[in-house]
Parts: sequence; C-alpha cells; structure tokens
Amino acid sequence: MKFEKILRDVNSHKAWLIPLALLVSAFIIRLIYLNQMQDLPTFDHPIMDEQYHVELADQINNKTLPKEPYYRAPLYPYLLAILMRITGGSLYGVRFLQILLASFLPLLVFGLGLRLFNRKVAFWAAAIAVFYPTFLYYDITLLITSSMVLLTVLFIRQLYVCRDNPLRLTSFALAGLLLGLAGLARPNILLAGPALIIWFWLVLLPQLGWRRTLIRYALLGIVSLVVILPVTVRNYVVSDDAVFIAWQGGFNFYLGNNREATGWSATVPGIDPSWQGGYRDAIAIAEHNQRRTLKKSEVSDFWYNLTLKEIRTDPSNFLSLQLKKLRLFFNGYEIPNNQDIYFSRQFGPLLSLFLSDRLIYWPYGLLAPLAFLGFLFSLRQWRKFLLVYLVFGAWVLSLQLFFVCARYRQPLIPLMLLFAVYALVRIAELVRHRDVRNLTLAGVFGVLLIVESNHDLVHLAPERVEAENRLMLGNAYLEQDNQIRAMKEFRLALEADSSFAPGYNNLGMLLARRGSSFEAADLFRRAITLDPNTVETFVNLATVYLEKGEIAPAIEVLLKARQLHPFNDYVHLKLAMTYFEAGQMKEAKEAVERSLRLNPSNRTARQIHQQIQQALSNSKQP
Repeated sequence: MKFEKILRDVNSHKAWLIPLALLVSAFIIRLIYLNQMQDLPTFDHPIMDEQYHVELADQINNKTLPKEPYYRAPLYPYLLAILMRITGGSLYGVRFLQILLASFLPLLVFGLGLRLFNRKVAFWAAAIAVFYPTFLYYDITLLITSSMVLLTVLFIRQLYVCRDNPLRLTSFALAGLLLGLAGLARPNILLAGPALIIWFWLVLLPQLGWRRTLIRYALLGIVSLVVILPVTVRNYVVSDDAVFIAWQGGFNFYLGNNREATGWSATVPGIDPSWQGGYRDAIAIAEHNQRRTLKKSEVSDFWYNLTLKEIRTDPSNFLSLQLKKLRLFFNGYEIPNNQDIYFSRQFGPLLSLFLSDRLIYWPYGLLAPLAFLGFLFSLRQWRKFLLVYLVFGAWVLSLQLFFVCARYRQPLIPLMLLFAVYALVRIAELVRHRDVRNLTLAGVFGVLLIVESNHDLVHLAPERVEAENRLMLGNAYLEQDNQIRAMKEFRLALEADSSFAPGYNNLGMLLARRGSSFEAADLFRRAITLDPNTVETFVNLATVYLEKGEIAPAIEVLLKARQLHPFNDYVHLKLAMTYFEAGQMKEAKEAVERSLRLNPSNRTARQIHQQIQQALSNSKQP
C-alpha cells in the first residue's frame, strides 16, 4: 500500500518524475555499459552481420549500392548510414546515439503498462526494462534488434490508441505507418496484419459496423503498404525483379526447416558456413538446379519450394521441428547468432550483474514462465488483451517459420515483462486472499514451466563455444593487424577444442602471412580433415603450395575442393588461375567459364577469361 501511495502522489503532483527517472536511469546504465565494452576487439572492427550493415551503410552514403534487390530488410542500414554521417563514421558515436534512442524504451513500457494494467505493473516492468541485460547488450550492437524493439512497442501502443479512439481515422493510419516501418526493419512483423482481422472482427465490428470497420482495416493496411512501396519500386527499377522488401526469405526458410535443421542454427551441411560462402552457395545451387541464371526472387522461390518439398516428404520431422522451435522460444538460454552474449560479460562487468547461465538461465529462464502465467491470468479479460495476443502470436509464428535465437525474440520481451509482473501481482493477491486452490495450481504450473525453460535444448559443447569466442577475438585482432594477440587467441581456441577446424585454418593463415608456410600447410590439412565444408581452407592450402612453387599439389587440392563444392564460383576461378599459371590453357578456360556461369558478375573472372582467351589466341599464331 505504501508503494501505491507513493505512485499516486507522484502521478497526481509531479507526473513527469517517473518518466524522467526511467529515462535518465536507462541512459546512464547504457552509457556505463557502452564505455565498458570499448575494450571488446569487435567494437571498432565489426564482424558478421554488424560488418555487413556497416559496409552497406558506407555504400548508401557513397551511392555505390549494387543494382540488385535488397538481400535483407533495408531500414537499419539506412538508419546506420544517417547515424554514421552524423558522427563522421565514428562507431562509438553511432552506438552512443543508439543508446540515446533506446533509453526511451522503459518509458514506452511504462506507458503501455498503464494502458494494459495499472501503475504498479507499469512501473515495475519499466524499471526492469532499465536493467534488462539483453536490452543493454543489443542496444549497442550495430543490428536492427534495438530499433525493432522500439518499433514493436510503438506499434502495439498505437493499436491500443486505435482501440480507445476507434472513430479517429488518423490513429489507424499511424498504426499502419508503424507497421510498415517495422516491416522494413524485420518483415516477420507483417504477419500481424492478417492476424489483426480477428480483433477487427470480434471487437471493432460490433462497435462500428461493417463499413467503418472495413475502412479502418483497409486504411491500416494501405498505409503500411505505401510505406513499403518505395523499397519494392526501387528493387524493381534497379533489377527488373519484383522483390517486395528483401529476397533472403526463401533461403532462411530452408535454413530453418530442412531435414538437418536444428531450429536455431543458420547453417546446414553441404553449404559453406561462412557468410559470403553461404550467400554465394544459395544463388549457385539454385541456378545450377534450374539450369539458368535466376533473378533474386527466383532464387528465393527455389529455396521455398525445395523446403516445402522436403516437408511434404517427411511431415512428421517438420512437426517435431516446430515443437522444438516453440520450446526454444521459451527456453532461457540466450541462443547466439554471430556473437555469444555470455562471452561479452568478460568485457562488460555490468552485464555480469544481470545475466547468468548457472543454476537457471537468468533472467529469461524466469521471465518466460512468469509471462506465460501472466497470459493465463489475463484470459478472463481476453478482449482487452486480444491485440497483445495477436501480435505476440504472429511474431512467435514467424519465428516458427524460420529459426529461433536470442535476438529474434527481443521485440516481445517488453510485453513479457508486463505480463510477468502482472503474474507476480496476481500471485501476491492469491497469497493475500489465501486462495490455496488457485495458488497451488499456479505454483505447480509455474514450477513445470521453470523446469522446461531451464534445461539445455541447444546442446552446445562448452569447449566449442569457448573456441568460437576465441576465434572471433583472434579475427578481430587480425583485422587490427595485431598478429601477436591474434595468434594467442587462435591458439587458445585450439586449446579449448582441439577438433575446431576454423582455429587451425585461421592460425594457418596467420603463420602463412608470417612466412611459416610449411607449418601453415600442416594446419590447413588438419582443418580440411576435420571439416571439409569450408572452401576457404582449400584455397588457403592451394595458395601456400603456389607460393612454394608447387603447382601440381595446388591443382590437386583445388580439384578436391571443386568435387566437394561444385557450386562455389571462387573455387573454379582459383583453379582457372592455377591452370593459367601452369600453362594449361584449355583446362583454365573450362574452369573460368564454369566460374562465370555460377557468377556472371565477377569482374575478376571476366578479366581472367580475357587473358586466357588472349593466350589461346596467341598460341595459335605462327
């Protein structure tokens, strides 16, 4: 009662104090974490998706974007381009501006909580959002995650504005605007559009009648499409290809649902696990199968169709996989994608205070069960919460269609915080009223949910996780040309896991750069034995042979690589260059032409092809 009285006094006399306190606290805690993380080697030398976004932002600012449809939804790269222009390219500056924006999230949670529940639930959920560890982590990453969280909360809040003011058309137009922007950030959210038909049907139709209800739904949908339309038009203009937002959907659908899919990993046997290698394979395999050059939308369609064919062949495996993905969504482990959030605790001590993977997966391992209980408690008022149910369900379904990892479930955590706090409030009420029956039911169900959320579903070997983290650090140090630190990290990776092929490959690359070609060759051979799926290792070994003047072994290695990776255009190109160096022009011509069939836009391959043609022409002259 005392706390509620304080809240009432604040709201009645100085209503701005709570929002201000939330904003300032959120900013300070994020600023502390940002400054701690400056020692992370990837802070100024991004890798994987962060690197992709920085490169794309540079292309946007330099007006050198490739004339092809967007591979990924483009909102964040354009936002990043603006932030980089403001900060003069400073990644610290970009991250600083991001935490400034992200600091408003607790205010949005507080405002949404007031609409859905009461001051107590709103305040405590917002207070937790100030310190919630994955918010801290993703708010400084060069990823769409933080922006998507804000857009999702804004969209849901606006839907409740529509509910409270159903006669105001501008409210529905603004909801459509937010849905369109969120779709340009992560198209998954667009599944909420069809899901909202249920709310319009059950809640709005009885109030407004058919005509007004249809006008409002149409307005929301049309505005969202108008927001997205410039991207669709741009994709068509530059490539004559009708790509709605981005074309990676089909390939991601395959990664998440093929026969070998884990439900969380973005890799699959037979496809190069590296980012660039996987991108090339996605195109090359599709074009080889269709026996022609494909538009990017056709590449996506190929992977959709292949996945659906596999699902029809083995529907039981697909259903089992969907159940696993649903369990992964509620599992407390923060599944990595690109970088391991738990490893970041070594550089950001603040994160260690709020994130743990011992005993239970804190905090998500407790948040998910409590949020689920909160949803159950709320069912008596289902009409009030129907908008939340529909958006939440649509997002979970979108993850089911692809794969689950920590960053993809972030947009729903603000909702989960509100419902988790609501569950605690309801449990406290049951205790206060001595409602033994319902308290027992809630307790038993809650314990079962906590057990479900806190056991290992991913089965990642700790030694492999440590090796991958050390490899990431080594690569970052190598990017900074700090070879001594890089070598130390690569060796630590192999100490952690002696069967870790990328560790041997990268250590071999470093030793080759330092002139230790014999030792490097041994490391490359070891890496190939452990994992023949990475094309780069074959190319590295062939390069070492060539530097030693051993052309025949280099050709043998590349022929083996071509056999294992027939759809990799660079393997064929490297083989062509090696044949050319050996004076075997006929074989060189055949190899480079195969490379060009797989990737006609490769300028280097075209230049090599011209040189080979010229050499063949000269050889025919008397």
